[in-house]
Amino acid sequence: MPTGSAGRHVAICTAAAHSHIGPLLGMVTELVRRGVRVSYATTPPFASLVEAAGATSVPLRSTLPTDPADWPTDVRRLPLLYLADARATLPALESHFARDRPDLVLTEDPAGAGRMLAAKLGIPAMQVWTYLASRGHWSLAEPGTANANPCAAEFMASLDAFLAEAGVRSGAREHLDSALADGLVLIPRSFQPDGEAFGEEFAFVGPALAPPLPHDAQWSPPPGSGPVALVALGSIDHGHPEFFAMVAEAFTGLPWHVVMAVGDRVDVRALAPLPPNVEVHAWVPQTAVLEHASLAIHHGGMSTTMESLHHGVPSLVVPRLPEQAGNARRVRELGLGTALPFRSVTADALRRTVLRLHAHEGVRRRVKAMREEIRRAGGRVAAADAVEKRLTPA
Repeated sequence: MPTGSAGRHVAICTAAAHSHIGPLLGMVTELVRRGVRVSYATTPPFASLVEAAGATSVPLRSTLPTDPADWPTDVRRLPLLYLADARATLPALESHFARDRPDLVLTEDPAGAGRMLAAKLGIPAMQVWTYLASRGHWSLAEPGTANANPCAAEFMASLDAFLAEAGVRSGAREHLDSALADGLVLIPRSFQPDGEAFGEEFAFVGPALAPPLPHDAQWSPPPGSGPVALVALGSIDHGHPEFFAMVAEAFTGLPWHVVMAVGDRVDVRALAPLPPNVEVHAWVPQTAVLEHASLAIHHGGMSTTMESLHHGVPSLVVPRLPEQAGNARRVRELGLGTALPFRSVTADALRRTVLRLHAHEGVRRRVKAMREEIRRAGGRVAAADAVEKRLTPA
């Protein structure tokens, strides 16, 4: 067994995606700095990312699709897809961690392999919310009720079978209720709908961004340029060249400098010619650009939304998925920006919205207040404090 301080080994199991791993890296860095040994179970493409934060990568072979085109079109079936992946990956997790037993397991999915590992081995577990927190399973509700996912009964039966196979005595409902009773929430409390109703057992620490490192990529606006707009559609579903071309058209002739991150599914050359105030890259150091930005135009992923608020930048959200639409709705409710429908947005509508949003004193004031709340929440330091509290026997 690797050496390390007794009672100071944390295992982390999350979805293998930038939007799920990135929000935790600041906390990982802080835990490692404090002498906590961190093992992060993830797929090979993300091994170097978690290792750069100081964690030990535990190889995992996920069964989840890597191409957005291969995901179910009916999002209500996603819990079943994640549950199947948990069943497929649990044996590898158990094989590794039975030999190198952690003192605490941090996991996102209350029905995932990490939570099941903890239940099977009798290890304490802690829920980590990179999205909105919930005191009930958000995607299911109670089978047979008006708001239930039509797949709820199938999911609960499959989870019951999974628990039985793993030798865990609790049933599906008890297992989920226990997992969702508390946890670490990586958003500010005021962004959470009905956040005041969540007790102190939920630690709202805000985005736990990693500290800048000397080798991190930098970005600065060209000398004499106007306000900066960051444009990005996230790390997965970004293959929409028509959207990026429309954004370039919207900003043509405006005294703005636009930085577009189009991902690896758009041919940058196909967007040419571009106006001189628009620069395009596959990827950009997003937080470095946000340090200079006056506006972020994005898909509404929670990671990008929180990074924007952390830097005091209003959002213009163009959501595609239900959870992104939920974030867009929350941005509008709190007056932190606005949203436009992805499928019907036009260059003219985008241009008018950008100019109106940039001139809105109330939005700037509220975004500044949210940035201050985020700083008070504590970020990566408060997140590490909450984890260490769980590591300390009562």
